Amino acid sequence: AEAMARPGTGDADAARRMLEQQRIVRLNREGAVNPETKDYCGAFASLGIDNSWDLAQFKRGFSIEITSMSDEVIEFDMAGIDPALANAFRRILIAEVPSIAISQVTMYQNTGVMHDENLAHRLGLIPFRIEADDLEWRPPESEFNESNSLRFNLHVTCPQGTRSVYARDLKWQPWSQEQEARFKDNPPRPVAEDILITKLRSGQEIECECFLEKGLGKEHAKWSPVSTAFYRLLPHITFEKDILDEDAKELKRVCPMGVFDIEELAGGRKRATVVKPRNCTTCRECLESFEGAKKGLVLAKEKQHFLFTIESTGCMPAPVLLKKALQKLQAKCVTAMRVLESRDEPGEEAQPS
Repeated sequence: AEAMARPGTGDADAARRMLEQQRIVRLNREGAVNPETKDYCGAFASLGIDNSWDLAQFKRGFSIEITSMSDEVIEFDMAGIDPALANAFRRILIAEVPSIAISQVTMYQNTGVMHDENLAHRLGLIPFRIEADDLEWRPPESEFNESNSLRFNLHVTCPQGTRSVYARDLKWQPWSQEQEARFKDNPPRPVAEDILITKLRSGQEIECECFLEKGLGKEHAKWSPVSTAFYRLLPHITFEKDILDEDAKELKRVCPMGVFDIEELAGGRKRATVVKPRNCTTCRECLESFEGAKKGLVLAKEKQHFLFTIESTGCMPAPVLLKKALQKLQAKCVTAMRVLESRDEPGEEAQPS
């Protein structure tokens, strides 16, 4: 929660510094100086600062702004939220948004050099372009059927020379005419046809049957719908004093990411400015090679401003992944509220949801 200072009480300078430490993490050559954030409401009572969490203030400060979007990748800013919640959202993307993957392989023939177990594992990691909501969850120990699974066949032989086996060699085999009609407009298929599965030499053969079902990334990585989902804190770069002339040129030169530029001043003097703060990777060259801390450069990051990147495996568009992860996070919050409310009622025991 963002702290609020009570006007007219405590030491104003100390309160201002404490509020800045709650909002900004400063960096030196060794790493972060003040990474911790105080959550206790009375942590700064002696300074006249109310550190209690306020819902109305959270609503005013929280925002999501999409900066780049395509079917493969979406980038957005999430501001005004605690790191724990941002990380929960990241983990939901990786582990709790359902997708479809090969769950079981029945091997009929495999005379290639790759063992059955390794071949089945490679098949399982192939992403498929299928909407997870089109299949039901398969209960444990139940059989595969047209409502909870899809079926693909792989049958490849190599008469002579060398034959590469690709994802496009997987052929969909509908369970029934009803399932075929249901997926007629958008047949199930691998995301990319040129994914290499294995190679065969002259006289070798592979024949197997693959069963796809709905699952979660927390059970196995093959069901994770993201290639990567990560965030970083928004860089916050300021100057305590101007960096001028030759120092300004040197600062611009040592930064490999082009964060700094030079501003022309009256009288032919030059001053360093920050033009691309988001490019900063906190490599700290500006602190090591340039010794920026001694010359007034302050390298820091916003503690509650996260730059998210979500890259889909292709099983579903990245914007859809964002929406589903937000819905999952909302459902978790509703479940938590129900559990807390049930514990507040006297004489009743909370029921698991």
